[in-house]
Amino acid sequence: MSKLERRIFLKVSVLSSGSAGNSTYIETESHKILLDAGLSEKKLSARLASIGRTAKDLDAVFVTHEHSDHVKGIGPLVRKHNIPLYTTNGTFRRIQSRIGRIPSWAPIRSEEPVPIGDMLVEPYATPHDAEESVAFVIRCGNTKIGHATDLGCVTPFVREKLKKSTALLVEANHDVGMLEVGPYPWPLKQRIKSSVGHLSNEACGELLASANHDGLRLVVLMHLSETNNLAELATLTAEQALGERAWEIKTILAEQDKPTELLTVSATPLHGEEMPASQKG
Repeated sequence: MSKLERRIFLKVSVLSSGSAGNSTYIETESHKILLDAGLSEKKLSARLASIGRTAKDLDAVFVTHEHSDHVKGIGPLVRKHNIPLYTTNGTFRRIQSRIGRIPSWAPIRSEEPVPIGDMLVEPYATPHDAEESVAFVIRCGNTKIGHATDLGCVTPFVREKLKKSTALLVEANHDVGMLEVGPYPWPLKQRIKSSVGHLSNEACGELLASANHDGLRLVVLMHLSETNNLAELATLTAEQALGERAWEIKTILAEQDKPTELLTVSATPLHGEEMPASQKG
């Protein structure tokens, strides 16, 4: 295969997504990272094994923010496997006492990309009720994964960061009607609906509509509430937002209790390939 025909790709599996723990695995041909480690080290290792991967091969762990469902397993994970940890200064201040001594920590800042081998990991600031929270854009060649979870609203800045993504990992936390009549106490409902809470199905749909383009191959709906949402509602809203291109785009739901399949994301299909480039790895 010539250099012009060579396929540049990323592979992704959401290991867990929801209020009980969040973690996403991403790899290129040569490097492997986690976004968040909100499960125990034992569970994370088991989820990785179920997709044919192992924690000892991880090159880095990046963290979005300090909430326990994103950092629960960090200390044991990075100590056991000697993995560098990357967080903002604000996040590290919040978690330092909880995670204990770790082998390596590097501060990250919004809009300052971090090279990890052949992938580029760019944090960007998110509106969430945490100190210096971020989400990420991950690039390898011309392939781009846009990650957007745990944010209360979609700002013009967020939209700009997610433009031209090959894959979008996007929060669809709640249905507004279900949340309003559901069992949560009023202060928690207000927090979730606030501009620093979580995205509703409708807000997720608006984000997908604004980020839709001919190169979008994959959408993963993230952080669905088990109490205030239904998979069918989230999926329908996403498909409506994607419009006529919905049939071309692989749309899946990330779950709390099991990882997604390992999905290959490529902006440049192999010669002669007709199907979308997002597919099982």
